[in-house]
Amino acid sequence: MNDQVRLSTGASMSRLLALADDEFMIGHRHSEWLGLSPFLEEDLTTASIAQDELGHARALYACIWPTEVNREAELVRRSAGEWRSCALAERAGFPWEFALVRHWLYDLIEPFRWEAVRAQLNELGVEGLVDQVLQEEHFHLMHAVSLVSRLAENDSARRRLQKSLNDLASDALSLAMETGEEAVSALRSGVNEFGLSLHDVVGTLPDRAVRHADAAEVLQQLVAVVSYDPLATW
Repeated sequence: MNDQVRLSTGASMSRLLALADDEFMIGHRHSEWLGLSPFLEEDLTTASIAQDELGHARALYACIWPTEVNREAELVRRSAGEWRSCALAERAGFPWEFALVRHWLYDLIEPFRWEAVRAQLNELGVEGLVDQVLQEEHFHLMHAVSLVSRLAENDSARRRLQKSLNDLASDALSLAMETGEEAVSALRSGVNEFGLSLHDVVGTLPDRAVRHADAAEVLQQLVAVVSYDPLATW
């Protein structure tokens, strides 16, 4: 990534960058289900949620790098170590119940993350961004909760949800711990509400400079188009 972009991301922007990269990555992961969801309504809703998340990421990137002319191409050209996305957002989202549980866990935590950056975004002159995002995120969470609640009523489906939850619990707890005690409490109570459990999984604060193994394929996909013409302005 060029020096103009790299030097503009100091310590004061690290939280915004982590949130932006998470939103970008989770949006990309949601978009992978376009045309593959188990029913049409879910196909359309997931695509809409993906678009929202990518829009949130784009708004944050514009706050971090407001003068970057070729910002979007430079963002995807970053090396793996320059990304700050978390493992929960980077995980490959298959099968469908895994993607659903990941969507649910991520959105249980997300409102607390946006509230944590409200003052900083206000100082940057985008006072209305958090309120707009939280309105959209409310519907994202309600979508996930409605599906999880219905599936949890069936013993077989609940076992499949719990299996995915077991796989994702550590990553979700890590993100919640980084966010704060309120987020951890909301995560645990949200999971327990439907007879599911995080069991005794212990999270650790995420190392934002380290990518999950699943991220490698995504980063290759992201850079594929801009690599066709390195001199183009996107």
